[in-house]
Amino acid sequence: MLEAFFASVFVGLILLGLLALSYGIMFKLLMPKGKYDYYIIIPSEGCGEEITQAAYSARTKLNLIGDENHGKVLVLDKGMNEAQRLSCLNVCRQTNGIYLVSVEELEELFK
Repeated sequence: MLEAFFASVFVGLILLGLLALSYGIMFKLLMPKGKYDYYIIIPSEGCGEEITQAAYSARTKLNLIGDENHGKVLVLDKGMNEAQRLSCLNVCRQTNGIYLVSVEELEELFK
């Protein structure tokens, strides 16, 4: 009985590993060959926990796919007060690749 349980767990782990391996291979095959710089823009009127989580999540996804050198996460300031702005700047300082920009800076970036 115990052998059957461990055998089924072992087979399940093997199937899960094969699924993860096939996902990784398909993901690499579908990625474009040319590497271009791109931006993920998160508009925000305040720097709350949701914005912080969204920025960290986007940055983590960039790291997982290996695009930390090409992708950047921009938090767009759409009317933050000074305390929220300082809080958001602290998040940006702690994490490489997350930047706080104003609307004017964003326009300059895309000119």
